[in-house]
Amino acid sequence: MSKRGWLALCLAFSSIAATAAERCTLSKFEIPVAMIGNRPVVKIGINGTQVPLLVDSGAFFSFLSPAAANQLKLKLSSLPFGMRIDGLAGEVEAQMTVVDRMQLQDGELPNIEFVVGGNEIGSGAMGILGRNILTMADIEYDLANGMIRIFFPKGDCGDTNFAYWAGDQPVVMLPLLRDLKRSPRAAIRAVAQINDKKIRVLFDTGATSMLALSAAQSAGIGKEQMKPAGRVRGGGRGSVDAWTAPLNTFVLGGETVSDIRIPVADFDLADADMLLGIDFFLAHRIYISKGQRRMYFTHNGGPVFALSATDMAKVRAAAASAPASGEASELDAAGYARRGAGSASRNDFIAALADLDQACALAPNEADYFVRRAVVHLALRQGREAMQDFDAALNLAPTHTEALLKRAGMRLRSASDAALADLQTLDNTLPPQAHARLEMARLYLRFDHTSEALVQLTHWIPTRDTDIELPQVLNLRCRLRLKLGIELDGALSDCDRAVDADDKNASFRVSRGFLRLRRGEVDKAQSDFDKALKLKPDDPWSLYGRGIARSRLGQAEAGRADLDAARKLRPQIDADAVKKGLPAPG
Repeated sequence: MSKRGWLALCLAFSSIAATAAERCTLSKFEIPVAMIGNRPVVKIGINGTQVPLLVDSGAFFSFLSPAAANQLKLKLSSLPFGMRIDGLAGEVEAQMTVVDRMQLQDGELPNIEFVVGGNEIGSGAMGILGRNILTMADIEYDLANGMIRIFFPKGDCGDTNFAYWAGDQPVVMLPLLRDLKRSPRAAIRAVAQINDKKIRVLFDTGATSMLALSAAQSAGIGKEQMKPAGRVRGGGRGSVDAWTAPLNTFVLGGETVSDIRIPVADFDLADADMLLGIDFFLAHRIYISKGQRRMYFTHNGGPVFALSATDMAKVRAAAASAPASGEASELDAAGYARRGAGSASRNDFIAALADLDQACALAPNEADYFVRRAVVHLALRQGREAMQDFDAALNLAPTHTEALLKRAGMRLRSASDAALADLQTLDNTLPPQAHARLEMARLYLRFDHTSEALVQLTHWIPTRDTDIELPQVLNLRCRLRLKLGIELDGALSDCDRAVDADDKNASFRVSRGFLRLRRGEVDKAQSDFDKALKLKPDDPWSLYGRGIARSRLGQAEAGRADLDAARKLRPQIDADAVKKGLPAPG
């Protein structure tokens, strides 16, 4: 996208004078951001349709999910020859598309390229707004108040302090590692220090702060100090081991943070040792100057890192001291809602509730404000108030996806018919490709509505060929078809695809083993259970399935031994097998 396009877009917005240099002026426009959980989401227009995108300063380019491209009826083409896209933990299978018209606030830009690929993002986002957009001019991240500002400096701005909001607050001026003016899509990187060890950090609004395992070890953090935390993933199909670890000090441009717990993962980004993620951005107000190759930031108060050992309750006390966007009286309903969502993202639910109360009072016809407040009520375990807000939101917007999903989940025990009605409304209104259909399937299963869940999975799967969740979803559809005793050829195809995608997953082998028992392929079933038990020796379902297979193959004593072992590990396994529609012994 050309600078001319940005400048044309900017003409509609006012100019403000920077305080440090009379000849330096800044033209700006603002992009409102909705914090959904810990995801900063903006809405842009794509060929006239409003599309929510995750703001991701760590992504070199803007992305759309394959499902979103399908829903928007965009034409796809191959990536340029030799182009390869790597995520945090693996390669991203991708294509390209060109959007005829992209609407951003009051302006429109023609012929904007997007990469199409990667995994579903969650939080309702259909893609990523990356650095091909975010680094085309100076940018301010004021995410605690739900705002991004794009600035176009003009004149002699070489010595300007761009932290125009700071007043008497301490300002950190941080040199950046790359020449953003010459490399417009370069990652935003700087030098920091952990435990007296210098490292390179990459500023990434699309992630939570995370330290590379190699950097942690070089800073003197041993494996014995780390607690396993499962696995983490990025845009590609892979995942990597993760831990949490203590960090004595973190220093960035003169700001020092002590007594920290930090996520650690076994990743290699080549040009960075640590991601400074959304938790860092929410804790600071940040201006990035391309011309100066500097970052300016001030601290908003409260913990800098999401897993800080600091008592999270201290956030509540700190939040009042750093509204960062002027006095409360200056805010309108949208401003209160954005700031409230920012506080909720930092687990400061008391401050969030106060702001969202104001937003709902000032704009009682805005459904989304009630949804955001309902989510805060849920975090505070105020179920009755949350339900009242979901009801209010759906009276205003009867097809609000998040409100219908969450209300259906809350109605699971007390009002199952009403919950099923919410799910039916979603089914009637959502596009077939919607990511929410996967959550709908899971809710239907909680109500034991297997056929309806199967329908939702069959909507979800066709546009997710490259998604990291696909093998698990294929395995689930295989088991649902087995339970219903239908489409067994399709079930076998699902199970085969799941096993091919991850042949180290024992549960995928177990699913295919039971399906093969149902199909009368007993030898193949036993082989699957044998391989599952090599992967997970004490799995009761593998023993149970192999016991049935051995019995059918005339190995009565060995079959009884497997069944007895399975029942010892899981005494209710026979009843559970009946509920799951699995083949029974005998």
